[in-house]
Amino acid sequence: MRPSLLTTPPEILEHIVLLAVRDSPHGPPSVLRSLRLTCRILNETLSVEHNPHLYLMLFFHSFDMSSPNRHLPSQRLSALALEKELRTRHIALQCIRRRNFDHPDLAGVLATVYIIFLEDDGRNYEQIVWADLPGFLQLLFHDRISQDTASKNAWPLENEVNTLTVALLWFTTSHCGLRQETQLRQRSIDMLSYYAYAGFRYPCFTEPENMFYLSDKTKLAVSSYGMSPPSRPATMTVRYFGVQTKFTLPPIAPFAILSQFARAEEFPLKVPPQLPANRREALMAGILSGPTKEDIEHFNAHCNTRLICSRSGDSPVDGFLKSRSHDPDWSRSLPGVLSTEPSYYVPGTLSGYWRGSSMMPCLDFYKSMLSSAEAPSTFPSSGRFPLYVRFREYYCYSTTTPVPVEEGKSAFFNAFLPQGCHWYEVKDGLELVGKNNSFRTKYEPFRRQQDSPQCGDAQDSSQGGEIRDVIIVGETEEPYASAWNGYKYIGRVRPSDGLVILVRGPHDVHTDLPGRALFRGYVLSSCNFVGRWRSISTGEQPAEWECIFSMSKAASTP
Repeated sequence: MRPSLLTTPPEILEHIVLLAVRDSPHGPPSVLRSLRLTCRILNETLSVEHNPHLYLMLFFHSFDMSSPNRHLPSQRLSALALEKELRTRHIALQCIRRRNFDHPDLAGVLATVYIIFLEDDGRNYEQIVWADLPGFLQLLFHDRISQDTASKNAWPLENEVNTLTVALLWFTTSHCGLRQETQLRQRSIDMLSYYAYAGFRYPCFTEPENMFYLSDKTKLAVSSYGMSPPSRPATMTVRYFGVQTKFTLPPIAPFAILSQFARAEEFPLKVPPQLPANRREALMAGILSGPTKEDIEHFNAHCNTRLICSRSGDSPVDGFLKSRSHDPDWSRSLPGVLSTEPSYYVPGTLSGYWRGSSMMPCLDFYKSMLSSAEAPSTFPSSGRFPLYVRFREYYCYSTTTPVPVEEGKSAFFNAFLPQGCHWYEVKDGLELVGKNNSFRTKYEPFRRQQDSPQCGDAQDSSQGGEIRDVIIVGETEEPYASAWNGYKYIGRVRPSDGLVILVRGPHDVHTDLPGRALFRGYVLSSCNFVGRWRSISTGEQPAEWECIFSMSKAASTP
């Protein structure tokens, strides 16, 4: 009998398909499709029902599995589910590669690619490169946002497609791409400015910022501009491992802010020639504060936003896969399918040295926008101002009583800490005392698990403690305090989504530095702390003036 594919054992056919996929791993496995179209017998032999192992291996060859294995229950990862997810992902990637901007479910396509990014450990990114996602996004971004603002003084929309386009645009931002963007850079900055600066229209948070514990009753404030916080698209449905799944859209603002800073950082601060060369020279000249040439050079070299794209394909560090850095973002997007408790904030994330900057829109211009429903043609703003902070985290475990959470507007403007609360850092923790000694409690440093090099779990079962609350404290240390002003920070992490709320005040209350400010933001991809800050003095909602900030964690101590 002559050899024939029809008489070839299924395991040999599987091996043939996998060898072909190994030689051409990007995009749909075309050899499988060709073989299945040959005849009914091969179609059945190579179907998921008759050869489930083939589809397990196809998925493993094409996409990363570490993140799905961490998050999903085992029954969601059957061979049939993997085959359906493989199909969903390849359809989405082909849509991107073919520049199909009129796809009937373009939002679903972008949501699938967003999830692929959050689960990337190397293989996923290779598929994204094959699809040429950056080229697709540039065309989509400039076409869609331009359409939104085509009518006179129209604000761009925060809908599903625009939100995911701006988010993915940030994920694909690279140093090389920024250098090649010269002709479109200013246009990109102008279009992103709407989402970045207009906090009264584009909230920076998944849920209302003025609520620590979320409820069905959203607290809305009425201003001359409208309701605060403004409404935004919250959820959509995506097909994920064969099941229609609720997908929570991220707010568009943080990604627009990160993209703004990445472009602003292409223009380093100029060093005035009259400045002293360094701190020693400044002190010899009797100059006790203010930047030196050395300070500005350090800022230009080290206070830059961490690009996610530049980290793609990185090898694991101490067994810590890159997709783990996206786990909090994944939990916010797909909370309904988790097999374990969601990890919106990973212990240890903020501990350490953070460096970055803030940018401020012109005050009078911002106030004029609040009284007008029309969008401005441009957003005048200042240059970047340096931010240097050393953060420390303290935890309340199940055996300790947490600091009370007060309700009301005044609680929000004090980072949800009780008014009149005093705090003291001691050798082994943080002591907090209420006004008139109404409470006294002590928070501890994180109890790092002995069997893991990373702070990845919210529980420490080895020492019998479940985390009930997280308080963050920080300060600007020398020599940065002398150069850029000294501040101290304290605040909390909101348990429902990992929002970090911090009150910042000057080290010395008797100085003429700006007063207390409220910082609110998320740590995205475990490396960029991004959000907005506002003055506390007025207490208005929405804020009469808000600035944007971005800080990245330093790899080592300064």
